[in-house]
Amino acid sequence: MRTLSVALAALIALAVAARAEDKSGKIDKSKLVGTWTFVKTDSKSQLPPGATMTTEFTKDGKYNMNIAAKDKSSVFKIGGTYKVEGNKLSTTIKVMDQEKTETMTIKELTDKKLVTTQKTDDKVDTFEFKK
Repeated sequence: MRTLSVALAALIALAVAARAEDKSGKIDKSKLVGTWTFVKTDSKSQLPPGATMTTEFTKDGKYNMNIAAKDKSSVFKIGGTYKVEGNKLSTTIKVMDQEKTETMTIKELTDKKLVTTQKTDDKVDTFEFKK
């Protein structure tokens, strides 16, 4: 009976600790590494019908994004770097000798799903990707 009580107390302690980690905003950066395919957004800015977008995050902090037209005749590529601090994901690209950094909040990151939000003007846009 005592063993059961100790086991139950340990499980409760683990659950409380896990919940505290979730609220701290820490993200398992290793889950971000790989190629992600855009699924949907609630933003006014949408991909053209039939277009696809993939985003790759490498182990060494590199960031690559490819947008392809429906017929794959036009491909737009962007490369840069990224970093994760807490639940903030910052990407930096160089455009015409100027660096541009965008920061978004990681709301969900699993082995197969990435959900980010980004504030634009007074609106928060949500973006969803899958592996």
